[in-house]
Amino acid sequence: DLDLVIVGINPGTKSAAAGRHYAGPGNHFWPLLFESGLVSEPLTHAEDRRVLEWNIGLTNMVDRATPSLSDLSLDELRAGAKNVERKLLRFRPRAVCFNGKRIYEVFAGHPCALGAQQERIGGAMVYVMPSTSARAAAYQRVDKLRFFIELRDLVRSVRGRAVAAS
Repeated sequence: DLDLVIVGINPGTKSAAAGRHYAGPGNHFWPLLFESGLVSEPLTHAEDRRVLEWNIGLTNMVDRATPSLSDLSLDELRAGAKNVERKLLRFRPRAVCFNGKRIYEVFAGHPCALGAQQERIGGAMVYVMPSTSARAAAYQRVDKLRFFIELRDLVRSVRGRAVAAS
């Protein structure tokens, strides 16, 4: 009964060492999650499992830890996409967000724009945002906040539809 599942690329080396999501010190994920209002209190990677309190799930496209996306082969990403699709169809979240444009393009098999997508995955609305990694230098933290706020609004709308339907 998740409102949202956020799909990351794969664990970075810091995340793998910590055994937690988005543990890299420069990653903007945790501050933006709070600043956008997706969660009501600041969290860190050490509390990553607490996102379930807000009906949010976290997963990765590939389980293998690497320093960057460029260390993953296209075959690994495609195999990971199939695995993520199986998870999403099994757990049926109301919305899914791909944390990184490239991983959604591999998942979908075509180029995409950032933001809400026309496609659905098992009925879930799909949203694509720039990677929260500090390595995604084309977008600064303040730029990324706009995408998190749009995602928050999307989640609120699908949450509202679920309440109305019950």
